[in-house]
Formats: sequence, C-alpha cells, structure tokens
Amino acid sequence: MAPIMMIMASPAGRTAGGHVRSASVPSQRHPLLTHVDDQLRALRSWTSDPGQNPLALAHVRALLCVLDELLQHCYLAPTDDRLLDGFLALADAYGSFLAALLALRQNAAELRAAVRRRDPAKLASASRAQRRAAKELAALAAAVSRCAPMPTHLHSASAAASSEVDVARTVAEAIGDTAAASASVFLQVATLADAAALAASSPASSKKKHPKPAAGEEQRDATAAAAAVAKLQELEQCVGEVESESEKVFRSLLQTRVSLLNIHTPTI
Repeated sequence: MAPIMMIMASPAGRTAGGHVRSASVPSQRHPLLTHVDDQLRALRSWTSDPGQNPLALAHVRALLCVLDELLQHCYLAPTDDRLLDGFLALADAYGSFLAALLALRQNAAELRAAVRRRDPAKLASASRAQRRAAKELAALAAAVSRCAPMPTHLHSASAAASSEVDVARTVAEAIGDTAAASASVFLQVATLADAAALAASSPASSKKKHPKPAAGEEQRDATAAAAAVAKLQELEQCVGEVESESEKVFRSLLQTRVSLLNIHTPTI
C-alpha cells in the first residue's frame, strides 16, 4: 500500500467548519490529543504487564472512546485508505473473535457434560474440537497483531497542516496499540481454552489405560474430573465476560471508522 499522505490545508487556511487559521501563528495542540496520548500510555502499560486482568478490554474501549471524540471535534484532512483499512481489519478480527468465543462456550459445555458422564469417546471428540478452536484463536492473535499501519514519515509546511499530521499519526498509533492489546487478549483466551481441554482429557486418558482402576485410582480420576469441570466452568465464565466486552469494542471500532469515513468523504 502507498504511505499515508496528508492533503495540505488550502491557501486560505480554512478548517472544515470554515474558520480561517493563520499560518503565521503556530496552532495549539488540540486538548483531546493529550487525552488520547494518556489512554495510549495506559493501554501500552497494560499490554506490557496485564497483571491480574489479562482479559480486560477496558483500556481498549477507553482509547477508542476518546479517539472517536477527537475525530468528531478535531479537523483532519482526508487521507488515503491506510487508516480506514486498519480499523476495518480490527473490526473484522473482533467479528471473528466473537464467533470463536461462541464456539468455545459451546465446546466447553459439551466437554463438561462428557466429563460428568465419564464418556471417553465424546470427551475425546470435544477435547479435539476445543484444541482446534484454541489454535484458530492463536492464529487470529497473530493476524490481528499485523493490523497496524506501517510507520509513517509525514511532514508539513505549515503549523495548521502539522496539527493535522499529528492527529493522523495519533490515529495510526491507536490502531497499532489496539492491535497489540487485542492480540494479547486473543492469545490469553486460546491458552485458557487449551488448558481446559487438556484438563478435561486427563480422566479419559486414565480410563483408557486402566479400564478397571483400583480404588485409589478411581478416587484420583474423580478428583481429576472435578478439577476439569471447575476449569471448564472458569473458562465459560471468562468467555462470557470477554464476549460482552468484545461486543462493545466491536461497536466502538465501527463507530470510530464511521467518524474517519466522514472525514475521508466529507459532505459537500
């Protein structure tokens, strides 16, 4: 793709609202840019060290909220399709993620039922499906991490255009940081799904090796089954919470892209 290019301000220095900006007076940085920068720093900090909240998407939502507000109130000259493509790729990734979460929830319920019924054949089949879903999520995490636009080297000849370039750079950074944080969440869910599938398959493996286990082995199998059920219940709860947050992020991505589209194709 071609690098992001900015359309320079008109000689008259007019903004979208028709106000004249003087090229001789340096334009002040829009206050909302500072707010976006704050959210970017918070998101980067969380991505590098999610701590006890590895599945939280609150920082992503906060960033998208203030970014959309910036696009609503700060003038940005129409750009090429790179930024639009970035938001479209993120929205597509979250659409796929939501579908994967639904499949994970269904698989987890089937696994839980198979563990409780002590049905080795059904359990093995459901475990394979869960691990396959986990691999697909890991692949989605790798794909979404590549959503960020390539680094840009934009420059301008005026203070007004420089402000617009600053907004464009900030939007590009927001896409990149949202992609990185999303990849982290997707991968964490994949890890939880794989761990749950492994825990659920342990009792079945033991039963295949020992069709008539001794009393002590029977107790160990019962303990392993209980642990697997608990792991699957935890996965289902996590998936439900992530699903709710992901739907909100998905809607925010669409809204932000609409705001960017309105700049890209302004009404005359």
